[in-house]
Amino acid sequence: MSNNKVLLLGAAGYIGGAVLDALLRHPKVSELDITAYVRSPEIASKVTALGVNTVGGPASVVEDAVSKADIVINCANSDDVTFVETILVGAKRAYERTHVAPVIINTSGAAVLSDGSMGQPGDKVYDDLADESFLAALPDTPRHRKADILLAAAHKEGIVKAYNIIPSFVYGLATGRFVDAGIQNPVPTGFLLFDAIRQARGPQGSFGRVGPGKNISNTVEIHDLAQFYLVMLYAILEGKELAGGDAYYTQADGELTIEEWTQDIATAFQEFGGADNADVTEITAEEHKRWPFLAPLGDNIRITDSRSRSLGWKPEHTSKDVAAKTRECVRVYIANGLDKQNKLLQWFGPRV
Repeated sequence: MSNNKVLLLGAAGYIGGAVLDALLRHPKVSELDITAYVRSPEIASKVTALGVNTVGGPASVVEDAVSKADIVINCANSDDVTFVETILVGAKRAYERTHVAPVIINTSGAAVLSDGSMGQPGDKVYDDLADESFLAALPDTPRHRKADILLAAAHKEGIVKAYNIIPSFVYGLATGRFVDAGIQNPVPTGFLLFDAIRQARGPQGSFGRVGPGKNISNTVEIHDLAQFYLVMLYAILEGKELAGGDAYYTQADGELTIEEWTQDIATAFQEFGGADNADVTEITAEEHKRWPFLAPLGDNIRITDSRSRSLGWKPEHTSKDVAAKTRECVRVYIANGLDKQNKLLQWFGPRV
């Protein structure tokens, strides 16, 4: 296998750690030369101790690592345009050296479909295959789009072969060697954000939702999502022709309202002693003014996954599993004191 050098970016993250753990369990993993990148050199050394070739450090390290890779799986910050530009600089170096376009499997997000509905329900459902032209023409204003557009342009130029994965609402407790070693974040970022709202509201703070919370999102369980990365990776390694550039690949096992999910979180928090009550209240106008980044929590994100399923991917879970999986997340989150380490609180600034 000549194109076997795989670089995974963001190996300590919720999605990246799950993908790397799944990849290392794959029966054909011995055919690959895998390198993982994490920003922190200290964490990189911990990943190395688990038997994975790892690099850590600044952008120059990323650029150099990408320049040596055949396939890059980017599970790092999907909104960091500068980081994606660094990836592309490294990929161009690889292309100029080999005259073969390296592959970039990029983690974007279904928030590209944000509709500004502020918690009201929406009935429009897109499809990642049937609505390809519409999705390709989305403006650069929604989250993730600026980075996606850069990758699509490089794909059209022939410098890379870029494939954008846009998971929607990812749920479930991540498991595996990197969680066990205390390296990987085991809970979803969305979960952390809702808990950060509660904490930012003060000692008696309640969980918050945008408007009535009737907005709808697709869902996908974390291990099912990780399996999709492997389905795509091995389809590429087997030489299958996949749509890239402007094409999107989403993953969905059902739908739920944000009202349902926030109530699941709040109920579990009260059950496990993380909160005094299970109240969920609307984010106020004053809070929206202070924390404008919360508005997307009220968006409808509804898209079916025909393109992803055409590769043979099929999730084992459904959205009916969200409540039980969320309860397990809360149990582990509180038992391990992770609520005291919620880094998203820094987004909210000092309490007023």
